Amino acid sequence: MGTVSDLCAALSKLSEDFHAENMVVTDVYNHRFHKIFQMDEMLSHIMERDDLFVYEVKSSRSDDSEWISLPICFRERRYRQSTSTGTILFGQPLLVSVPRHNLTAKMLYCLILERIQRYIKSPLPEEFICLSSESSACNGSNGIYDDDMEHQEESEEREESPEEANGQSDDSVGEESSGEQCSPCNKIAKKAQDCRRRLFSFSLVNSYATSEVGSMPAEGSALKLSSYSTVALDWDMEVKKLYYDDQEAEAFSKHESMLQLQKKKVTVALRDCIQLFTKTETLGEHDPWYCPQCRKHQRATKKFDLWALPKILVVHLKRFSYNRYWRDKLDAVVEFPIRNLIMSEFVCDPTADPYIYDLVAVSNHYGGMGGGHYTAYAKNQDTGQWYYFDDSSVSPASEDQIVTKAAYVLFYQRQDNVSVKSPSPAASLGSPPADEALGDEETQQDIDCMDTN
Repeated sequence: MGTVSDLCAALSKLSEDFHAENMVVTDVYNHRFHKIFQMDEMLSHIMERDDLFVYEVKSSRSDDSEWISLPICFRERRYRQSTSTGTILFGQPLLVSVPRHNLTAKMLYCLILERIQRYIKSPLPEEFICLSSESSACNGSNGIYDDDMEHQEESEEREESPEEANGQSDDSVGEESSGEQCSPCNKIAKKAQDCRRRLFSFSLVNSYATSEVGSMPAEGSALKLSSYSTVALDWDMEVKKLYYDDQEAEAFSKHESMLQLQKKKVTVALRDCIQLFTKTETLGEHDPWYCPQCRKHQRATKKFDLWALPKILVVHLKRFSYNRYWRDKLDAVVEFPIRNLIMSEFVCDPTADPYIYDLVAVSNHYGGMGGGHYTAYAKNQDTGQWYYFDDSSVSPASEDQIVTKAAYVLFYQRQDNVSVKSPSPAASLGSPPADEALGDEETQQDIDCMDTN
């Protein structure tokens, strides 16, 4: 019943350095944004198979905000015999905060270059280095444009330089003079000319980045972007190969909470499941029992007891969890014995013989609530060899392969007194003898064992 804002609040507590109001939750699919969630959307809209990316941006919740969060994706231009054959998406998309007004293509280029500098191979050749003073407005690598630097930049532009007084244009010397302000490359900038190649070009595209929806303005002109704009970074095939580090772009570090999750025990013993199944249970407040005497709904208790057990014991594990709001598949590993499952302690009849069982078959389920696939392990009654059944495929199996998180239904056969006196490898699920009634209630019994979760 939670919302996306609840997810952001939980992430904020884990990270401490990032505020929930500056987070944007997205669903990334096929190298682009499949969906950008609103803060009030329900978490039930998020599917288990979705890949969620959460970005830190400058807060831009209001329509009159000076900032917009700009979706950016990466495209590679393919060529064959000097002819363009189209583009393909690659990498993970970005969500970058940019000013709504007075943003030029040169500013955007420098800002993005700062943002992706971690996976740009260095050192870059001189021809690709950013020489614009606007790059100094990039606030570190977080992709947020600093408006204080923008105001400072405007004040510097209002001062007339000696070159301008001599009639020289901005195009002839502007890049060289501004290069001295770009700290990562000021030495190279002193020698550089104003014409420089860029690692990538820009395209205004639709949200799927499959077609262009507009043309970029002339160099130096302000970009007219809205909250619905998407920009593609188009890379030449050879430039990408030389300077884009795919491995570094996909690298990530795990938060300590993920390491704790890996160490957490996710197994449960079959004996614990049966104990929970036979434990006294108080009905929930939403499942009251109607008392015929007081004629009111009461929170009653219920309990299952086992008086006797059959020769063939079928244990059905509760793999599917249902509650009022949610349904899910339980994938905890239930550890069950292959031999000598002792059930005597769970039987109420004090005169009953010892109930000791051996496993003879397992039904497995793979998948989730929407569908899945069944396989099985079974033991040959004549040879004692285990086999794995997957549709029409049958292959030998070993005992150490049988206990998995996919185990769904367990089939056990009781060790009768006759079997104990005359041991035999034949533990089977074959037909009962002719003198044994098929309708006998003791021939089969299902036990639904509650998962500890």
